[in-house]
This record gives sequence, structure tokens and C-alpha cells, in this order.
Amino acid sequence: MSFSDDPGQTLVPALPQGDWLAPAEGHRVWWCEGGDPQGLPVLIVHGGPGGASRLEPTQWFDGLPVRWIAIDQRGCGRSLPLGETAHNDLGTLLDDMERLRAGLGLPCWALAGGSWGARVALTYALRQPQRVRGLLLRSPFLATAAETRRYVAAWPRWLGAAGRRWLGPAAADAFFALYQSEPALLHDGSVFTLDRLGADEHVARVWSAYDAAQSVPGGVLASQAGFDPAALPESTPRLLASWRIHAHYAAAGWGAVGGQAPAGMPALHAGSAVSVVWGAADATCDPAVARVIAASLPGARAQEVLGAGHRMSDPLLAPALRAAAREWVARLA
Repeated sequence: MSFSDDPGQTLVPALPQGDWLAPAEGHRVWWCEGGDPQGLPVLIVHGGPGGASRLEPTQWFDGLPVRWIAIDQRGCGRSLPLGETAHNDLGTLLDDMERLRAGLGLPCWALAGGSWGARVALTYALRQPQRVRGLLLRSPFLATAAETRRYVAAWPRWLGAAGRRWLGPAAADAFFALYQSEPALLHDGSVFTLDRLGADEHVARVWSAYDAAQSVPGGVLASQAGFDPAALPESTPRLLASWRIHAHYAAAGWGAVGGQAPAGMPALHAGSAVSVVWGAADATCDPAVARVIAASLPGARAQEVLGAGHRMSDPLLAPALRAAAREWVARLA
């Protein structure tokens, strides 16, 4: 469950060269910016956990009066050390965002976040409502146990007997336990500890393939896809780092106490613009959650795209996102 659009593809050369924030707690956090230097500042918050800044969301703002800013979360993308989990939690991610805003001298900005990035953006807005001019949320994830269980429900069927043998029963069961909100099974004393799970390149490759299968419209249940060892991605340092970060957050309840979402929604100041866009056939992030968020944020514009899955490159979802971004920016101006 990467809640991203391209599991394992965590480096986008087309983005600007960028820079790093001053080191903090052993982390060098990378960021970049583009668009109209005099335009409305919009922070793009990538998905994951374990994803990275991508080109596609920046293109939503092409030709618009927007100064977009992207940041790679700790241990992700171009941030260093790659895959580092120490001092890496939701609170430190929010701290990094605030350091970036203050360093740029911005009194406030708007946030565009997708999937896990929507959760990060919402939590930032809960903490710093006075700093947020608006929210553009794509296929949001709130980190509830019901969401992760929905995502992993197709795992036994997709993996099958052949995949279970290839991966090993202990690893297969540990992966399933991770998303069943049973991280206690993965700590010291278990057959397959969290440290071992997060470092296992076989698990990383299978996770990437499963996530890709769930990201298409209707996911595994609609496509009837199954485990195929020949179709697994290659093991790379970036793929393994992405999985390590992802497993770290999953075992920690995605930064929430008891695996539950934060209470309430941010109270944004008057004039804030909010848009929520999602695919009706999203098997990765529950459309019901997007509906709840859209109904809970006053004045939010909601768009459910029939037939669309999770990926922002989905041929049905992509044009809806571009149109929503333009409408959102017009309300921000």
C-alpha cells in the first residue's frame, strides 16, 4: 500500500535541481520549486510513505500564477540518508515543512497532497491552520485501520500458493499482519520482526507489484491479477528504501495514536479554498473516506471520477485533476 503512483520509482530527473534544508536530527531534506516566482505559493506533498516528489502534480499548475514548491520527506527521494527511519515520523515531517516555509519567508501557502500526502497536508493544517490558504486533496488517506484492511484484503488471493512459496510463509504472514493493524506481531520475539521485514528485498519487490495491481481501477478483484515472479520489479536501493520507510510508518500506525485518524478537520481561515478529487474505483484509498473529508470541510468542492482508480496518471482521473487544480487556483487568487 504505497498510496503513491509508481511504487519504487522515487526519483524524477525532470524536476529542478533543488536544494536541501539545513541538517536536522541527521536528515538532509531535499526541496525544489518552479512555476511563477511571483505567484501563489503551493506546497506539493507527495504520497507514500516512501514516495517522492514527482513531475505530474507540478504540471497541473502550468500556465497558472502559482509558485509551486515540492519537498521529499525524510528518507525519501533525494533526501538523505535514503531510507533512514530514525527521527522519522509524522511530527518531524510537519516540522520540516514549517522550516521550509519559514526559510522561504512565506506567511502562508496552500497545500496540494495526494494519498498519504493528503493525510500529511491535513495534519499540517490541523497544526498550522493560520498558515494554510487552501487544500487540494487527491485520493486521500486518513490512516484508519479500516482503510488498511480494505487495501490488503485481496493480498491472499493475489499472492496465491505460488507467491506464498516464493516469498516464504513467515514473510507473507508478516506483510498481512502489518496492514491488519497488528504491528505487535512484528516486534522482537516474533518469527519475522519488523526490522527483518523492512530489510527484505523480496518483500519490497512483491509489495511493489501488489501495490501496482491495486492501483488500477477496481484493483485486484476487478483485474483478477495474481502473483507473477517474472513481472516483479528489480531490487534497487531506492525500491528497498521506499519499502523500509513505508513499513516503518505502517507499523507505527501511520503516525496516529492507536491507528486512528486525528479527531476533527482543520478549521481553515475565511477565504480558504478546498477541493477533493478521487476515483470511484480506487482500491488503494477508500472513496468513502474522500466523501467524508469533502463533507467535513466547509465549502469544499468534491469530485468523484467514475471508473477511475488510484493513480494520478489514470486516463480518467488525470484530466479531472488538471481541471480541479485550475478551478482551485482561481478561488485562491
